[in-house]
Amino acid sequence: GYTGLGVTVAVIDTGISCHMDLFSPVNRLVCFKDFVNGRDKYYDDNGHGTFVCGVLCGNGLCSGGKYSGMAPDCRIIALKALNSKGVAATSDILDAVEWVIDNKNKYNIKVVNMSFGSDPLGRDDPLSKAAEALWRNGITVVASAGNSGSEYNTIKSPGINPYIITVGASNHHNSTEVNKHSVAAFSSRGSNENYIFKPDCVAPGVDIISIGMDKCYTSMSGTSVSAPVVSGLAALIIQRFPHIPPDTVKAIIKNYCERLCGDVYAEGSGEIRFV
Repeated sequence: GYTGLGVTVAVIDTGISCHMDLFSPVNRLVCFKDFVNGRDKYYDDNGHGTFVCGVLCGNGLCSGGKYSGMAPDCRIIALKALNSKGVAATSDILDAVEWVIDNKNKYNIKVVNMSFGSDPLGRDDPLSKAAEALWRNGITVVASAGNSGSEYNTIKSPGINPYIITVGASNHHNSTEVNKHSVAAFSSRGSNENYIFKPDCVAPGVDIISIGMDKCYTSMSGTSVSAPVVSGLAALIIQRFPHIPPDTVKAIIKNYCERLCGDVYAEGSGEIRFV
């Protein structure tokens, strides 16, 4: 019975486009900020951000409810920090993070979704430190693990940060049976070599259907679409427990995962459970 009602999720991505599943019957976009081109009117010149928002909180109106997202009543803040090619300057990401911290109380921001990543730059990696700053400000941060599998030690930043929730991708093989699921081959892996005990969990990330810019729906694969599944789940948990801290949100999600392969560097605690 939880739908994310009353919870605000900030999505740092390529922006957001006008789509029935996000703007009707209620417009759930409460704020748009453009760190790339400085425009005032919301837009998405790539499509990635719109797709991610659909996985997170599309209400499925265009499909009669068939393709609804995880938290179809949550509010959205779209922060455009990735350009038309899906590439971001680190400075734009950091500006977006700073904006979230400055405005978290004004908009009641509880979750930040980061469906992007770059090669980590060691202990002082700026994206990792920025994600941790959000976490320490009481905001649950969910990041994609990366699509550089199936080798180990391929987790991207900010997903390398030990505090935030890092999500890899699972493949359902056209089956709803748990034993027919597996970790997607492209999903990045952690390693004990550099003490990157990631990802924290995996979520569906192969041939996922969500909203498109020029048509009602399209499909995409990648850990970028796995992350908003978990962001939506976090929104549901926060709706049930409004004052829950990020560490507890993470513990709940990890505690109720199903093991797929037993390799913690590939799946973390396993695939998130929906029931």
